[in-house]
Amino acid sequence: MICISILVPEMHHPIYYEIYLPNIFLQMWLASLEREFWATGTVNEDMLKAIDILFYNFPRLRITEAATLCIPQLVGALKTGTEAAQEAALDALLLLSQGWAAESVNEIGKTQSVAMVEAIPLLQLVMRSGPEHFQEKAEELLQCLPGNLVVTI
Repeated sequence: MICISILVPEMHHPIYYEIYLPNIFLQMWLASLEREFWATGTVNEDMLKAIDILFYNFPRLRITEAATLCIPQLVGALKTGTEAAQEAALDALLLLSQGWAAESVNEIGKTQSVAMVEAIPLLQLVMRSGPEHFQEKAEELLQCLPGNLVVTI
């Protein structure tokens, strides 16, 4: 009873709607994406689009641990997804990358950019053989990786 009385006022605080609620949604969609991928071997385009929209509407969410945990699924969607899934994954990664390019990159931004190492060969392939609008996005992602990662474009 005491816990509920403490939580109820917190739920009406604006920060709850800016950070915690979107974070919960992101974690749920991430779990669903992973579950569906292991069950069917496909990536759900709608969930990827929802993650992209969440990152767009809630910029603070981009610099959370949950956002960092999304990167492997987004990279996986680039590998195995349909064109629409790949585009949603690229868009979400571009939104995340805005935190990597900042001069005062925090620890989460560094962790996210390092998590992108696995995607470098894939992004290079997209630049060589993907649709033109994918090539531009892939190049932008490669350009914003930190200087300690050498990338040949």
